[in-house]
Amino acid sequence: MVRRSIAVCLLYALAVIGSALSSPAGNRIVGGQLAEDAQMPYQIALFYEDKFRCGGSIIGARHVLTAAHCVLDGDKVLDAARFSVHAGSVDLNAGGRRYEVEEVIPHEQYGFFQHDIALLQMRGRFRFDEHIRPIELMNKELPVGSPVVISGYGRVADDKPSSPVLLYTTMFVVEDTVCSDIAANLICIDRPGNYGACNGDSGGPAVHAGKLVGVANFIIDRCGGDHPDGYAKVSFYLDWIRKIQQSHP
Repeated sequence: MVRRSIAVCLLYALAVIGSALSSPAGNRIVGGQLAEDAQMPYQIALFYEDKFRCGGSIIGARHVLTAAHCVLDGDKVLDAARFSVHAGSVDLNAGGRRYEVEEVIPHEQYGFFQHDIALLQMRGRFRFDEHIRPIELMNKELPVGSPVVISGYGRVADDKPSSPVLLYTTMFVVEDTVCSDIAANLICIDRPGNYGACNGDSGGPAVHAGKLVGVANFIIDRCGGDHPDGYAKVSFYLDWIRKIQQSHP
């Protein structure tokens, strides 16, 4: 479909993102604000070969939900042993803990922006406290107009570096044929003005009423542009997620 050609995965060149972590960034995800400690204890940062790669959400004692394209290189599943997860601090350069990844499980039907979701199984269990805590999964669809909070460590604009601190903003569920035609089972979110996800926010959460409703999949044209962002709809994938969790306890 022609519309797919304007979709862009949020993952950005790892060398650029990795080198940007030591640089201060603006106070926004794109149009967002700084998160406070323990505000989003489910949020993680995913590293590959010690370079920041994506976001994700803690959904169990040993499980993280992220995007499939975060754990793949083309059709090849990347080596789980080279991944690690930062949790427990909104600052990637201070505090928190690093956890090793034992296995990465992308959705078996992922491709062409379809089913862009993956589960990470950690080598050990998360140590839950006020700074590290799982988030409940949404089991129903949200009506148009519902607010969702998105967060991440990605770039703060197309021409800006990624952020070493967690940023967030509020968006809204919208009806949009450009977004929904790219892939089924998406939540399309938008907000008037320069707001939204950007490169590096892939796999990160969209949250409504304390429940995880979406996983960041793609943007269209540019960060914070005129088109909505596409998030995998968590409620659609509940059976898949629970099946993987049960088979990988």
